[in-house]
Amino acid sequence: MSVQFLWQILTNGKYKSIIHRAVVNTKGTRISVGTAHGPNLDTVVGPAPELVGDDNPALYRAITYREYILLQQNNELDKNTCLERIRI
Repeated sequence: MSVQFLWQILTNGKYKSIIHRAVVNTKGTRISVGTAHGPNLDTVVGPAPELVGDDNPALYRAITYREYILLQQNNELDKNTCLERIRI
């Protein structure tokens, strides 16, 4: 499960997400372990209320974590990122 853009949504765009990249060396074997992590699937994720106001409107609509994961997994259909799909 990808949480690539979750931080950007929660901070209302204040902190940008980057794509994770690993550095491979030629001296040893690299082992990767994928783990699923995140909030409960029914948790609503959206910009933190403290970061939204009259002078700083919400940039993203709130969605459940389940919807977020589905958007992350289905981005091949129209080549849009999750952020582009929930941007206000």
